[in-house]
Amino acid sequence: MTSNGKWQRVKNRKGEKPILSTFENLSKDRQESIFDAAASVFAEEGYHYARISKICEKAGISNGALYKYFKNKEDLFYGVLDYGVKLVVNELYAKHTTKSLSIFDSIKNFLTELVEFTENYRDYISIYSDLGSSSMKRFAYLGSEKFEKEASVYTTKMVRASMERREINSKISVDMAAYMIDSYITFFVYSQVSEYHVKRFDSFYSVEEKTLSNDERITLIVKSLRIILAGD
Repeated sequence: MTSNGKWQRVKNRKGEKPILSTFENLSKDRQESIFDAAASVFAEEGYHYARISKICEKAGISNGALYKYFKNKEDLFYGVLDYGVKLVVNELYAKHTTKSLSIFDSIKNFLTELVEFTENYRDYISIYSDLGSSSMKRFAYLGSEKFEKEASVYTTKMVRASMERREINSKISVDMAAYMIDSYITFFVYSQVSEYHVKRFDSFYSVEEKTLSNDERITLIVKSLRIILAGD
């Protein structure tokens, strides 16, 4: 994998058919176990303090083997981010392309499944949320670009379908509505892995400093979006 997060393919001597990189030759389960081990260490220690030796220990491989798959720690980090995007697309977005539900029911279902997704892949979400910190600014653009692109495609498609059904105020543009929805989703995602964002959410929406449940937060988000987008 190259440092820009794209899979690298190596040509054979005759320049005929491409040969898969060493990492791609591994079984799917083995690739996943290496990414999961790396994600766990990156999420726990942060990119800058994460040690290759600890990642290898968790993955059950030697340091030398890892460096056959990735050039360096940065290359591995981009690989983990790429895999995280793949998980989000396959496990979340691909399941929410139906046009039969209203946009607000779709958002509610998406956020509900997002809770379970975060429980299963918490390390990947933690890594993504950390891209906003100042120490990660050199990774922020390339690292978040793919997540944001997929989110934009999903929310824009959902908004367009909703507008065809006249569920949203026609004075609101597609881009504006999509950005508003994505902002709430992002806020909710962060609240799943960050105590700060939990308290921030509850400080605005809760009364008497009550700690809200995920279901209560989802209900408030959907209600807010109904008011903003549909005037309900």
